[in-house]
This record gives sequence, structure tokens and C-alpha cells, in this order.
Amino acid sequence: MSQFVKAAETTEVQPGHCLGVKVEGVFIGIYNIDGNYYAMNNICPHLGGVLSYGFLDDNVVTCPLHMWEFDVKTGKCLWPEQEKLPTYPVKVEGNDILVDVNPPQTH
Repeated sequence: MSQFVKAAETTEVQPGHCLGVKVEGVFIGIYNIDGNYYAMNNICPHLGGVLSYGFLDDNVVTCPLHMWEFDVKTGKCLWPEQEKLPTYPVKVEGNDILVDVNPPQTH
């Protein structure tokens, strides 16, 4: 059953940027890609780098610690292609970005 909760406001995440937030105990990154919002686990599985502090290029975020790359739409690790992060459903109502962290999506 979906349980969308407010994670942020649209004004907090400009296009091409991300925001790290905690939603129901889960640390996620919210990414704005051309006006569409995506949510993904915010911790790199390699050494725990905070991905929202990384570098966002189109839909790929690069970990600031050791340059691992993740597709924020799918959670798939693009380099070195051995990991996958949970992603979460997102919807926007008015100015509110709502995320459902229970359960994470698998692609």
C-alpha cells in the first residue's frame, strides 16, 4: 500500500540539482531532471559517500568520494556496474514533493 509523505517542496530542488532528506528514517536524494523528480537512496554502497553532495550530469549522479556513478531514475550503478540502489516513487501535489519509501522499487 502506497504511503506518500512530504519530503520537500519543489522550490528546494531546482532543475539539475538534488537535495538530501530523511523520509521515515530513510536517507534519500531527491533529483530534479528537467522538471521531473526522482528519489533514490542517498548513500553510496562503496564507502558511504553522500550522493546528494556529488555531481549531477543529466540523470547520472557521481559519488563525491570515489566517482561511482548511478542513474537516479533506476538506481543502477553505471560505473563500476556492480551495485544497485533502491529508488522510490515520487509524485508532486502543488508545491509538495511526495515520496513513498515503503517498499523501495526494483527495476
